[in-house]
Amino acid sequence: MMNTHNTAHCTTRWDTRLFLIAGCCMLINTVCLWMRHFSGYQMSLLWAAVPAIIALGSCTLGVLKLYPRAVSQARKLAISGACFAIMSLTSLVLASMWIFVLSVFGDGITGRPSTGFAVLIGAFMVFMMISFAFNSVAFLVERTTRNIGLLLLVPVSCWALMLIVALLKSFEAGLSLDFYTNGVMGVAFLLVAFVLKKRQ
Repeated sequence: MMNTHNTAHCTTRWDTRLFLIAGCCMLINTVCLWMRHFSGYQMSLLWAAVPAIIALGSCTLGVLKLYPRAVSQARKLAISGACFAIMSLTSLVLASMWIFVLSVFGDGITGRPSTGFAVLIGAFMVFMMISFAFNSVAFLVERTTRNIGLLLLVPVSCWALMLIVALLKSFEAGLSLDFYTNGVMGVAFLLVAFVLKKRQ
């Protein structure tokens, strides 16, 4: 019984840490984006990409760490959410490698992104959005975890908005919203960490 309690407590602590890292890195990414936009010199995209990649990877792992909680409330939703989280993490890793290779061995991502990169980013956003949506609904089922479910809907809304704008206008227009949406998501991730910390 003691080992089970310690394992659950450790898992909760990692939930908190991962979302805390995600929130902080997403806010750093937002600052870097605005600095890159307003600075007089051309700041490398890596300065903004690295914290964003860390944030997105951390929140994905955070969602996976929430699986034991979610599966006890809505098994099918939790399993589906975990599967889509793994697929989104795979897409993120491939997109990150793409950015790194182009930045180190090429001229970086300039102008309109290639079709392959756009597909990876689009796939990541769709998979991540579905994963967060499933987990959000799983937590909304129980009144005691409803605040977590509501907070998980924030990034879903942000990614949905970016995808809609990308489809209606252009890929660049959709991505340009990250100047604003990333800050909102960063705050949401920090709030998730705060809620999880209170529940320890």
